[in-house]
Amino acid sequence: MDKKQKKLLFISLGISLAVLFIVLIVTINEDTFTALQSCIPAFLLLAIGMHVASLLFWAARIKMMCRSLGYKVTLWHCFNLVCSNMFIAAVTPSSIGGEPVRVYEISKAGVPGGEATAVVTMERVFDGIVLAVGTVICVFLLGIFFSEIELPAGCMIAAYCAAGVFAGLVLLFFVFARHPQWGVSLMRKISSLISRKKSEAAKEKLQEKFVGYADNFYSALRKMGGKSKSGMFWGFFFSALYWVNEFVIAFVICIGLGVEPTADLLLLSIIFQLLVTVIMMIPLTPGGVGVSEASLGLFFAIIIPTSLVGVFVLIYRFIFYYFNLIVGFIASMLIVRREAKGKKAAPEQLQESA
Repeated sequence: MDKKQKKLLFISLGISLAVLFIVLIVTINEDTFTALQSCIPAFLLLAIGMHVASLLFWAARIKMMCRSLGYKVTLWHCFNLVCSNMFIAAVTPSSIGGEPVRVYEISKAGVPGGEATAVVTMERVFDGIVLAVGTVICVFLLGIFFSEIELPAGCMIAAYCAAGVFAGLVLLFFVFARHPQWGVSLMRKISSLISRKKSEAAKEKLQEKFVGYADNFYSALRKMGGKSKSGMFWGFFFSALYWVNEFVIAFVICIGLGVEPTADLLLLSIIFQLLVTVIMMIPLTPGGVGVSEASLGLFFAIIIPTSLVGVFVLIYRFIFYYFNLIVGFIASMLIVRREAKGKKAAPEQLQESA
């Protein structure tokens, strides 16, 4: 880990702990300790297990998408790169900063750079579609069934703005996917910008490399949209499975804290998590820390006792942030160790039965 990453990690941890401390101070009272006596630890352990399952769904998505393109990558390799990705995302602005890690690790498994980029890009497209559809459904349900609930205005504005930007990026992807020449032209301009101080030979070499990435990228997209449509199916399937499983975790935590499980609690917890997820995509702080804790506290104070809000946010962030940091750090160290030995992602480990 370089100095910049360490600095971001300390800043991220500092902001998260500070906001958590404030939320706990504001919400904890004598009722908190009384309520915790009815806590069910098994449900809290189940919540952690469900999050691990989500990471496995994500790993399976990458594996199956690569497989649809004709490349065999083990589930373990995909799981390790997903965990490492979570560590990088936790210390970079917004919660979606680990894409370069995934591209690099997929390419280390023998998938060409352009096609690895296509897999990672399509992952975000699938996520965007699932979240965009989910946001529309949430707004509809809130307006029809929960119109009496007064939601935090600032959080809602941020959620709508972030959803609009994310939907715009998804739309931009489809535009470039439909017009490959625009993508190739963009890569030429990027390579020219990067190599403007280099020799003509170096500029030409870099441009050929970037254009090659673009060609491989569009080739992978054509495969996914043609003979390799199974990659599209598995991409959507595991994306939906991932997000649904993640959004149910808050409900499980609430049950573990002794909150009565109801249909309204389940539905609103899913809606609020979706809105918080969209808000966290705004690149304000490393890993979305501070923003996440505050948003969670404001939303869930509406549906669970105030005395439990601080404890809920603490447990939720442990699972989705601190647990990711721990597991992600271990995964990153495995990658660093492999690189230090000068090995690729062991080809013999990447062979498996279909």
